Amino acid sequence: MNKDHEWIRTHLEKLVREHAGNYVAVLDGKVIAADKSGVRVREEAKRKYPDKKPSVLRIPREEDFNCLL
Repeated sequence: MNKDHEWIRTHLEKLVREHAGNYVAVLDGKVIAADKSGVRVREEAKRKYPDKKPSVLRIPREEDFNCLL
């Protein structure tokens, strides 16, 4: 697990509160882009950090967790 994946795991509750239902790009322990569109998030992240590869994922909504139980 890389350090951004670990950061996402430990900050998932905050990510759900702030970005539920959106895609986010995380780099060096920071959200560098967020949007409903994963394509736009990847484009923005690449524009801001062309030489880096951030972790991009969709943040589940709270109700998505009910389906997991």
